[in-house]
Amino acid sequence: FRSAIFGHIGDNHVHVNILPRDEEEYARGKALYTEWAQQVVAMGGSVSAEHGIGKLKRWLLKEMYTEEQRRELAELKALFDPGDTLGKGNIL
Repeated sequence: FRSAIFGHIGDNHVHVNILPRDEEEYARGKALYTEWAQQVVAMGGSVSAEHGIGKLKRWLLKEMYTEEQRRELAELKALFDPGDTLGKGNIL
């Protein structure tokens, strides 16, 4: 894969962006992200950090939270951002 890896070394917050060249690499990259998310959550980590979760990786929240928990998080965002103006279209 072509990729860009960067992050905040002091707090072990790593960003890995896979840059697929075609649909096959996209599918393989998505499967790899899922595998990593499962491993990280099993170790007590998180699939997102201070920036929340964006539009492209929001599906990873299913690895960390139950459906009820995701609904509650969406309700909290709606409470604090009723006009959906902060991080427009993001769950968190």
